[in-house]
Amino acid sequence: MKKVISIVLALIIAAVSIPFAVFAEGDDSVPDDSVIVVSQNASQTDRYAAERLKYYLDKILGTEIEIVTDETETDAYEFSVGATNRAEKNLSYSADGSYTITSDQNGVVINGSGNKGTINGVYAFLEKYCGCHWYEAEVIIVPENKNLTVPDGIDISYKPFFEYTETDTASSRDPEFSLANGLNGGVYRSLTAEQGSTVGYLGAFCHTFTTFFCKSETYFADHPEYFALRNGFRVPDQLCLTNADVKDIVTTEVLELLEKEHNPDADIQIVSLTQHDNFNFCQCNNCKAVDDENGSQSGTMISFVNEIARRVKEYGYDNVVFDTFAYQYTRKAPSVVRTREDVVVRLCSIECCFGHTLDDPDCPENVDFMADLKEWGGICNRVYIWDYVNNYRETACIFPNFGVMQRNVQIFYENNARGLYEEGNYYIADCDAEFGEMRTYLLSKLMQNPYLDYEAEIKGYLDGVYGEGGKYIGEFIDIITEHAVTETDHLFIYQSSAATLYRMTKDDIEKCDELWEKAKSADVTDAQMQQILSSELSWRYWKCANKKSEFSRLQFPYVYMNAAEKLHDDFKEMGIRVFSEGARSELSDCELLYLYRDIHKWTKLYEEWFWDILNPVAVALYNFLGKIYNLFS
Repeated sequence: MKKVISIVLALIIAAVSIPFAVFAEGDDSVPDDSVIVVSQNASQTDRYAAERLKYYLDKILGTEIEIVTDETETDAYEFSVGATNRAEKNLSYSADGSYTITSDQNGVVINGSGNKGTINGVYAFLEKYCGCHWYEAEVIIVPENKNLTVPDGIDISYKPFFEYTETDTASSRDPEFSLANGLNGGVYRSLTAEQGSTVGYLGAFCHTFTTFFCKSETYFADHPEYFALRNGFRVPDQLCLTNADVKDIVTTEVLELLEKEHNPDADIQIVSLTQHDNFNFCQCNNCKAVDDENGSQSGTMISFVNEIARRVKEYGYDNVVFDTFAYQYTRKAPSVVRTREDVVVRLCSIECCFGHTLDDPDCPENVDFMADLKEWGGICNRVYIWDYVNNYRETACIFPNFGVMQRNVQIFYENNARGLYEEGNYYIADCDAEFGEMRTYLLSKLMQNPYLDYEAEIKGYLDGVYGEGGKYIGEFIDIITEHAVTETDHLFIYQSSAATLYRMTKDDIEKCDELWEKAKSADVTDAQMQQILSSELSWRYWKCANKKSEFSRLQFPYVYMNAAEKLHDDFKEMGIRVFSEGARSELSDCELLYLYRDIHKWTKLYEEWFWDILNPVAVALYNFLGKIYNLFS
């Protein structure tokens, strides 16, 4: 996995404030009688940050640190948390989530701005100076260290790279993991007010037209003219965005939503005004005229959202922004209309290749996306990105995108994106058979700092989650990353497993098998072994799909059938019940499927009624082949 950081990016790193410590000589261990200091009038978030610092320091030091208020004069070594009278810098005008960390011989001062700054600073301190890591919700490293030392002379100032950060796998829904790793989106996690809350979507997150606003079930029967005209007929799953009544209805419904859910103390709240998930945009004369003038169906979309935003803002909702998509038919920016200051455009990368970096000039799909990204950046000051990091067709298979994730996040930042949602395997609870949680951790860290030491973060995760087996899994990831794409072959998010990992030779496959055997033979805990076996399922899936190694058809049929049966049973035992996004993608127990058919057809989607008749015959044949094999082996 090669880091793609150019000299230009190195200069950017030097120019922005990124949390790297300055160490001084003469460090001493933290005294046993240290105290944590909060303001006498501490906010609930500052007090919560102090309590979390105490929780972890108590574990690390094996002692009980007292929390006192800043009206107390002490001679103790102090950890000052939040806006105390020990904090020299006023951060009230900094971006939400910003923080400073400083230290001298008397102690450490952690101060932050907005709802998240002090909390972010506390977790950054625990990670950088105490060795704590939150790799997964259930994999938290808190090293005991009674001789903990804190450098004298720390001077860190940090400002978040993105105002909105979101991803969706199992760990990212855990509040502690989210706080420790800087995730602040409100779709997949619930953070209390004392935890700093979230950047929240009100009502619904996406695809709100006809489902949440101006619902087709309410209006279509009596007012089909409110909905899209397609080939001479009105359809109920998109709106006619030039219809005056539709604008009035949506305005009223947005105001009703804000009346119920608006929080004036939130930094940002978002209302999603987004198209349904199809291509049924309106073709009526009025909509067509606006779209033709703008060279894109985004013409009617941006015009509509601008108007709703203008009307609603007249009621004084100053911290509310209005979100819409640049997605599929609206991905191209309009040539005439411009977005209002309070309109967010979520640009979606669904068509892209995720084996080549987005700025690869030789990847046509990505060249087109980069052009759209730059055009939207020219007309919208609040571009968010909806990015994808998962194979939705065959999720249990390998998705080797590790070589592009860092550069892609850098590209978003360098092109002025202010929010980022990395959509992964959001159904991971039933399909944790690959490296989804690893991606969640790495992407969370990259959203905190796109220019971090990516290789070090990967190594840290591998060691923390897989123990001694991690180094072998790291080598495996290097191999699959090298085979993710070629100059003419790509990696998409609805990709057949038979077209994943290009030009894998027999030697490559044998090397990967050897690495997994070494990982399983390493001296690891039971929990680490479970992680190893779970992740290995993706490699076994790939081999089964491509008929390699134990799944090769160039051997007695019982051998590869038996390997398939073991793989199926291991999926069940490890709780892998969903193979892909969509209905009826649950793992089937039909022997005819998993003994005789390709692995992507092992789901209930491919269960036909007549197999109840054929299945006993299939099982009998399998057992007969087994007897022959055992007889001669």
